[in-house]
Amino acid sequence: MKNKIKTGNRFWAALILGILLCTMLCGRTGIAAEDAPQSGKQVFDIDAKLLGLDNRRYDIQLTLGNRGDDWEGTVRVQMDIRYDSLSCAYDTALSLPQGSTKQFVVSIPVGSIEEQDETLKVSLLDQKGNAIAEKNYKRFLMGEADALSMGILSDSYLSLTYLDLGGELIYYDGNGFPINLTELDQDTLVSSLDFLQILVIDNYNTGIFTEEEQDSILQWVRAGGMLIVGTGERAEDTLSGLDFLSVKCIQVNEPGESNYSEDYGAGLEKLSLAELADTTDRYYMDSESLTMASSWGYGAVEFVPYALSDLGRSDLMIEDWGNYARDILQNINNYVNVLHNYQYNDTDYLVGNIFKSLGNGGNSLSFGALKLIVILYAVFAGPVLYLILRAMKKRDWYWAAVPISALVGILLIYIAGRGFEVVNTRVHSVTVEKLSGNDAGNDSGSGSVTYLHCYDAGHKEWGLQLADRYDYAGPVFSSYFYGDPDEAYHYHIRREGDRVSFGMDPDSGFEDAYFVAGTAQNLETGSITSNLTVSAGHGITGTVTNGTSRDFQYFAIMADDTLFVYGNLPAGETCTLGKTVYASGSAANVVSDFVYDYANDHKKDYDVAAALGTGILEMRIREKSLDGPVIIGITKDWDKAADDDCTETAYGCLYAVQ
Repeated sequence: MKNKIKTGNRFWAALILGILLCTMLCGRTGIAAEDAPQSGKQVFDIDAKLLGLDNRRYDIQLTLGNRGDDWEGTVRVQMDIRYDSLSCAYDTALSLPQGSTKQFVVSIPVGSIEEQDETLKVSLLDQKGNAIAEKNYKRFLMGEADALSMGILSDSYLSLTYLDLGGELIYYDGNGFPINLTELDQDTLVSSLDFLQILVIDNYNTGIFTEEEQDSILQWVRAGGMLIVGTGERAEDTLSGLDFLSVKCIQVNEPGESNYSEDYGAGLEKLSLAELADTTDRYYMDSESLTMASSWGYGAVEFVPYALSDLGRSDLMIEDWGNYARDILQNINNYVNVLHNYQYNDTDYLVGNIFKSLGNGGNSLSFGALKLIVILYAVFAGPVLYLILRAMKKRDWYWAAVPISALVGILLIYIAGRGFEVVNTRVHSVTVEKLSGNDAGNDSGSGSVTYLHCYDAGHKEWGLQLADRYDYAGPVFSSYFYGDPDEAYHYHIRREGDRVSFGMDPDSGFEDAYFVAGTAQNLETGSITSNLTVSAGHGITGTVTNGTSRDFQYFAIMADDTLFVYGNLPAGETCTLGKTVYASGSAANVVSDFVYDYANDHKKDYDVAAALGTGILEMRIREKSLDGPVIIGITKDWDKAADDDCTETAYGCLYAVQ
């Protein structure tokens, strides 16, 4: 009996001890899991730096240090993490031994980013995809700034401090920001540019600028900076070192002498007004503030015909001078947004109206034969079969003949339907390259850009590797064609070594996906040359020579904002311009008119027309100002963009500025 009691006590003691041990282990496991992200943050050092814009992409330099055990996994970069529906993960496979530091660059296309004030999120994922460390950078593309930084280069800095608008917010890329002022001189100008969103040059002799300083200003503007130049009485001095901006002073009118100052009233007739000449017909006049502004690269330039240092002078008592200052600042900001929106809207327009129609020609499947088989089976398997058997006096065979005819019908339908089966990912790509010609107005750099329209039949994640020539990739546009904003569309870009892959996790089968990929390389080294005469009445005559190795199924000429489309031009041949395939006057929908009007009448050429339209729109995004005609040719059977198991139809658009 005692032995039984002892045995029972031992059992309960062991059970209680086991429960306590399990509780302790579970508690320790829970603590470890909760502490994992925190310990990861302590182990890894994460630093992100924006290197700037290059060839229509943002280059983000990441520096990672490992102070813990050896690690191997994925570094994930995401922009605009506020909305899952707009998400794209940029992944880089990386190994990081203990005590090591590695540095690499992640490139994101400009068109893949919705707004400039987006948050950058950098995460380190283990082999199972779990985040073990992360760091967020608020307003990363703006240097994490909570205000717009304005540098002022002037001999009258104190007379320009009103440009901070007393802390009033300026609308910039969808958000309101105050302005912080910084006084500059020639010694601090170049070193300060990286920290500025706005640069004001007023009442200053720029003739002392070196070539390096001039180039730094130009590159800063092209990368997204806003340059405001005040002129007025010292217009010639202020413009003397800014010839690269294509504006010169004709004369300076004394207060009250200008023919138009009184028309706009509010005291502008009290200022010396410079008559400015736009030497390249690039700038647009704002009738309210008399400013001239233009997008330039990813930034903008604005000229003011009066000295900004005079605008707020108390002794002149100019009415509404504060409103003028706000208009000047908001006007140039609108042109930067126009440029982002020019990229944004033209890409929107390109995807929404042209590029997403690419593939309709190849996918316009004819089900006529299949329908005929189904109809014949439905008729034959019923009364016709019965009548035939009755005529043969074999009516008792009917119940055996029906299943046999059904099997034959199914077999025929299966064979006929095999031609419509999608067995892997479908890709339609258009690569656009610039060839020899005048580089004036090309703010986007060299190299080629490829647009990819993809889909897969399955409702599962898919991914494809790009050809080894590509440097970067991303979604073409983040939300326009997605429909319901609550739905999740997850794009992913992955780099392993020197290779880039792209893909999508769809919500349904046959989900369309739109990507853009870029490279600094060109596949074609030939040229397109011409001898053209363009008349004032939009007529065009002359010759065009295809000096490339590619045959053009069509080629188009853009001259005086008019689109002329011509037929076949083989490689190495010259043609005399004759009858156009299509011609259209200047209009916002000039390219879509061509695709839909012409292509809908020529179904077999629908995809070719859509590809050519894509190339024309990409050229218009690149070339901000044109002094002469542009010739662009479309070629089929281009080099494949996806170096993977997929079905790709590739087109190439080659263009030259004459």
